[in-house]
This record gives sequence, structure tokens and C-alpha cells, in this order.
Amino acid sequence: MASAMRMEASIRREIARAMREFAEAHESPGAQAGALDEHRKRMEALLDKSWRSVFSAFGDRIIEGAAKGHRPAERKGLFDEYESLIANWIRRWSAQKVTQIVGTTRDQALDIIRPVVAEAVREGIGQAATGRVLQRAMREQGGALSRARARVISRTEVHSASQAANKAAAKSTGMPMRKQWIAAAGERTREDHAAADGQTRKLDEPFLVGGEELDVPGDPAGSAEQVINCRCAVGYVVAD
Repeated sequence: MASAMRMEASIRREIARAMREFAEAHESPGAQAGALDEHRKRMEALLDKSWRSVFSAFGDRIIEGAAKGHRPAERKGLFDEYESLIANWIRRWSAQKVTQIVGTTRDQALDIIRPVVAEAVREGIGQAATGRVLQRAMREQGGALSRARARVISRTEVHSASQAANKAAAKSTGMPMRKQWIAAAGERTREDHAAADGQTRKLDEPFLVGGEELDVPGDPAGSAEQVINCRCAVGYVVAD
């Protein structure tokens, strides 16, 4: 999926950049806090842009189809409702998602920094030499970590946003609808998700998946075990 690939590349660059900046500030807790704050701001903007792109790709076509034949004022009402639901979803989850990402960046950077600095102290290496060793470690270890994290984050976030987009679009039509969990085919599908296949609920009624209530596949309210790398989808039908 093109949107996932673009998001992955952007997140990989951002995490790698943040880890380098955090390492450069290793002698100053205040400077490290500032580096993380900048990382937070950039991640907020990156997720907002990526999510909105996914919403546009998945939800707009549903709204445009539903708006055909409506008067201009009615069409505007559909799109206004949809935009409101998008904005609410982003406001609800942005801070939590960014906090998780920034916290992991900090923890992984510290895991690289601490042994390097400890070794430098034992060997009596100067500040300049320590800085060079740190930057090399960040390029190698931090680069590998940023690639792995970016892949998981992008896949998870694109899927979550796409399912939320479809739900927001379905709800914005104003038609009475029901939703059905559609499990992804294949051996990689979680047992809980395969067991949920075919569950049908009212539009705002949660699915019960592995003992958890999920609004849609990839619901950010779910646990990592139920959400990360999920490939399931939801089908929508007009209720009788």
C-alpha cells in the first residue's frame, strides 16, 4: 500500500533523527528533554498528515457515493459530519500514540547510550571521542531499530485509520447500518480474530474479540496483542 510505504519512510527518518539528536545531547538532561520535545512535535505533525491521507483515500469515496443525488446543502452536511468525526478521532488518539512512540525512542536511545558512556568512563576516553562512538552506535543500532519500528508503526496506523475512515463515512451517511467483522484469510490471522469472523453488530456497538471490545479492527483502544499488524476488515450493510 503506497500510503503505508510513505508513512514508513517518514517515520524511519524521524526516529533515526531523534535518536541521533538525543545522543548528541547525552551530557545535558535539559538538552535531551528538548530533543524529545522536538521529536514529539514532529511526530504529531507526521501522524496527522499520514492519518488524513488515509482518511481521504478510504472514506472520501464512500461519502462521495452517498452524496450523489443529494441537494448541495445535504451534500455539505454529509461532508461536514465526516470531517467532524475525522477530527475527533485524531484528537482522541494523537497524544496517546505520540507519547508511546516518543517514550520508546527515549528508552531505546538510552539503551544504546548508557553502555557506550560507561565504557568510555572505564577507558578514560574524552568527550569528543565518546561523542563519535555514540554517533556510530546510533547510526548502526539506532538505524536498525528505526527501520523495524517504522514498519510496524506504519502498518498498524494505516490499518487503524483506514478502518476508522470507513466507519466514519458509514456513520456520516445517516443510514441505518450494521457492521460485520471480516477476518483476514491465512495462517497469520490471530485465533481470536478468526473466531470473530462474521460477528455482526450495530454501528456503534463493539465487537467482542479475545475478551476485548473493539469498535473496528485496529481499534487504538485495544491491546497491542489485538491491534498490531492486524489485517482484518469490517463490512457495512444497510440494516433492515
